[in-house]
Amino acid sequence: MKKQFKKVIATALVSVMACSLAACGGGSSSGGSSTADGGSSSGGGDSSSSGGQVEISLYTTIPGKDPEFEEIVADFMEANQDVKVNYIAYDSSEKQKWMTLYSGGNAPTVSIMDAIDILDNIDNMAVFNADDEVLQGIDSSYTDVFTVDGNVYGVPDAVQAMGIIYNKTTIEKATGEAFDPASIKCISDLEALCEKIQAGGVSPLMLTGVDWSLGSHFLSQAFTGIRGGAEEQEAYIASVKDGSVDFKNDAGFNGVMDTFDVFAKYNHNAKDPLVGNTDIDGQAIANGDVAMWFMGDWGWSYISSIANGEDEFGLMAVPLTDNPSDAINQQLGVFPAKGFCLDKSQNDEAQQEAGKRLIRFIMKDDAQKMADLLETALPYADADVNYSSPLVGSTQSYVESGNTYSTYAFSSLLPSDFWSENGATMQQYLSGQASREQAGDAIQNYWKAQQ
Repeated sequence: MKKQFKKVIATALVSVMACSLAACGGGSSSGGSSTADGGSSSGGGDSSSSGGQVEISLYTTIPGKDPEFEEIVADFMEANQDVKVNYIAYDSSEKQKWMTLYSGGNAPTVSIMDAIDILDNIDNMAVFNADDEVLQGIDSSYTDVFTVDGNVYGVPDAVQAMGIIYNKTTIEKATGEAFDPASIKCISDLEALCEKIQAGGVSPLMLTGVDWSLGSHFLSQAFTGIRGGAEEQEAYIASVKDGSVDFKNDAGFNGVMDTFDVFAKYNHNAKDPLVGNTDIDGQAIANGDVAMWFMGDWGWSYISSIANGEDEFGLMAVPLTDNPSDAINQQLGVFPAKGFCLDKSQNDEAQQEAGKRLIRFIMKDDAQKMADLLETALPYADADVNYSSPLVGSTQSYVESGNTYSTYAFSSLLPSDFWSENGATMQQYLSGQASREQAGDAIQNYWKAQQ
């Protein structure tokens, strides 16, 4: 499959994942380049150093985490004394600095970059082989965004998920029954739960009425896993663009909108649905004023400082059909954050092999430190780590059980203005200013204009 990679919803992701160290910016702790051992921060070149070691470099673009990464690098060099690692710190112009390193003949051996940047620099990237240990235990749906023509050019450093955050304690107090998220197997199950919660005097659900949440995150579900894998998603969007799909009669689209209608009906913010404030919404679910919230696992940053420590929280899948037998209803949409890539243009084979060892060490041997550093789930089904965030812990449990679906379209096929243009349409629908037919026509016209 030839990848049609576009710059996708970058602004939205930066906005909504402010809590995710794997996906957002901020100030650097070092303000420039540094090394784990005080040596040169240069990348490419001769693999030999004076001590007979293979000399490589690591460039990270995760701000404010230099000491943690330097510790991981030190751990690696202690366990692999035949390799010297020069650590190159993040700065505010991550891609510009990266390309400057390349143009100066100092290409890092290993870099942590956004998928789009890796693929924009694909001619310089090494391919990860299917038998490389670092790929073992990672579902192919997580590497889709790093893949071109069947070749994998990146290893995801973490995965994040969108779904329904739930306050289990609040649900059980309101319903008087034990709550198991696995009991929600279809849209009707979700609505029945909402009825019980509402009867107990609590608001059942909450939507944050901003365009990035409604357009990018909620609506994108109509184009991702419900369509199948990466190739099926690509084919579906092509059919939407050429007009062969009619949303009025499209089961997938209408299923997503049916779910949205349930959220709208029981929305805690129904009186003022377009005033979106994640801090206020996080406070509402933390305080038990509302039982469930459509958001991602990064939402814990809005909840953790307010929650009383006794309430139990988790993240569950969004049901998208009314058939309890449809597996998609109990699967999380999971997508990679950044990824590790390996330079081949200025790093020789010995350096590349040492680079693979470094990636494997970071992601497997030092997995707990990496999980603590990123505060996001790792992509491995066999990851033996503990997470401070119960929402990230939920994501990891879905990863381990294989109950996730591909968000290839979300990560790779949605144009950069998808969230703003279609988010505005979803806002109109949520506020009653547009019918489903009108909203569907607007979204369909948007896609036709992309040809």
